[in-house]
Amino acid sequence: MRIPLYIYLPLCILTLLLTWWVTTRKIDFLTPPSEAELAMIREDALASLPVSRTQQSNRPVINNNTPTDPNNPDSTENLEPIEVGDLSAPKTLDTYSEWAPDGAGKLLRLAKELELKGAFQRSLLAYERVLDLSQATPEEIQTALLAIRRIRPTLTLWNENPALRHQVVINIGTGQKFADLLPKIMDKLTQDLRRASSGQIQFSYKLNIGRSIQATGAPTPVAIWMTGTDPKNPSTDVLSFTTNNPETLRNDIMKTVFNLVRGQLAKATSYNPAPEAVDDVQMALFSNITRLLWDEFGKNLNPKPKEP
Repeated sequence: MRIPLYIYLPLCILTLLLTWWVTTRKIDFLTPPSEAELAMIREDALASLPVSRTQQSNRPVINNNTPTDPNNPDSTENLEPIEVGDLSAPKTLDTYSEWAPDGAGKLLRLAKELELKGAFQRSLLAYERVLDLSQATPEEIQTALLAIRRIRPTLTLWNENPALRHQVVINIGTGQKFADLLPKIMDKLTQDLRRASSGQIQFSYKLNIGRSIQATGAPTPVAIWMTGTDPKNPSTDVLSFTTNNPETLRNDIMKTVFNLVRGQLAKATSYNPAPEAVDDVQMALFSNITRLLWDEFGKNLNPKPKEP
């Protein structure tokens, strides 16, 4: 028995429409994948390839978030091995500064080679120089940031000695509405900031609670600035925001602190401005501001007394 044409054709069309609706309706076939997506595809493809038992490949194995040249991931195959120098030499916060004039690409190669050799502290220093001293492209900056976020949590604080920490006070001026919430928020935030600075700055806070705005439902203004322990020392600018939401107060304070540190460094030093905090401000505090810049920030707010 043959199916009539007037039944067969609608069934075919209906089948195609259902397939499109269920499987490919939301898939974008026109927009090319981003560099991050391409990197993930390359890494998955390399991970799936069989490894020879008799001959090691000269190509380094790329793990998740392993930095590569964003413009040409295979370019390292045609470059001579980079000389990493004496790995037992003392390290300082500005180590590899002399590499910056040679470009971010060379610093990224150095950092990658150091990481392959297990010199993770030195590798992190090289990645940080991409941010604070080299003339890096946005892609090179992103490569360095991803590597910093991967390596930093595995290392101890740069400074473990409380006596050597710079003292910085976070001043907050606001009304009565948040007076009971702020101590708990700031106790935790100052600890996070100490870790973000890798132990170089000991943060404390001072609350200046005034009268609340009388208008019902009006958002509460919050002003923040930072100083050293001596009132005569320099101060950051004053930044403020308004909010009615206690749940976002901590994040609003973190964003303001990040922008104050970033702005003070841009105003008072000749280093590159720290990359802006686009998504996760807490992550940006740990990665976008290098350990060298945290040290410079602490020194700036606590200058040494002038000799008579």
